[in-house]
Amino acid sequence: MIRLKNSHRDNKKQAQGNVLTRNRYSVLYTLKGQYQHVGCSSEEEAQQVLGMLMTDGNRIPVGIYDAHEDSFEWEIIGQYLHSQDLMSDPEKRLQEVLTVSRSLRRRDSSWEPGYLQKPSFFA
Repeated sequence: MIRLKNSHRDNKKQAQGNVLTRNRYSVLYTLKGQYQHVGCSSEEEAQQVLGMLMTDGNRIPVGIYDAHEDSFEWEIIGQYLHSQDLMSDPEKRLQEVLTVSRSLRRRDSSWEPGYLQKPSFFA
């Protein structure tokens, strides 16, 4: 019986690890002045989504958040737009997008635990 519990615990940890991998990246963008994101499983998928955002006239790409590393890679347009405020320092801008990315991921995972929604780009 103890073995079964350990097995169950190990399976739960493995499932949580798969969830993190499945949604490791978030592509952050703005739409009508509001931050939004798309969850992605791989860096390549995140780069593809970022490329699609660059052709969308309504959405402004900001960059890619890596939940595993808790880091953010700026997209050139997003970095430019965030740097327009000359009084704002780069570290403060980075902390802002990290906070926004984490919050969006928490919000969306609370709707359906372990799954980040992938909204339609052209809906």
